[in-house]
Amino acid sequence: MIAGKTIAIDGTKSRAHNSKKANFNQKKIDKHLAYIEERTQEYLDEITKNDQHENSIEITKIQKKQRV
Repeated sequence: MIAGKTIAIDGTKSRAHNSKKANFNQKKIDKHLAYIEERTQEYLDEITKNDQHENSIEITKIQKKQRV
């Protein structure tokens, strides 16, 4: 298609799909990325909180294993 006069079609059928869920613009992408960042940060905060809780538990009584 050099001069714009020749058009070739291979017979493939493709269906247009432009629902609100499948349509993305920059505003929607930015909003979704912000949501992902927020959820990721919440997850990391929970992991850190859990690690701090686990590290704060101290073993106070240890019993010696008696040999028979």
